[in-house]
Amino acid sequence: MRHIAIILMTFLPVMAKSGEISIVYPSAVIEAVDEYRAECAEEDGGELELNGDEIAKIWTDEGEEAYVIRAAFTCGTLGHFWCGAMGHCPTDLVINNKLYGTNRILQQDVVRISKAPDGTISYWLYGGHKIVLER
Repeated sequence: MRHIAIILMTFLPVMAKSGEISIVYPSAVIEAVDEYRAECAEEDGGELELNGDEIAKIWTDEGEEAYVIRAAFTCGTLGHFWCGAMGHCPTDLVINNKLYGTNRILQQDVVRISKAPDGTISYWLYGGHKIVLER
């Protein structure tokens, strides 16, 4: 399996060259990943590796751009430092460039997000399980 490195960039267009893919992410996504990067460097002195499946872009029911950040990053010799043995990883949401910590460790992917007019965030996992973020 060929390893593809994801490079987070702020305003550069998507481009591919020699096995690397550059993708534009909102600053809130970059800042969240940078926190994991700093923790990895502190704990292991290693480099954070992204395999490409840790960040997913989806649209809310209201048509807003959203990102799901699943902390399945690889941290040097510590491996998947933030995830348990069963693949349960901390998961956060970014909606319109605002980070929402779910305070959840999930094994399944978030497949749907909705933001109510009062600001309440609801999200669904495969199988239809609904979770509401406490405000």
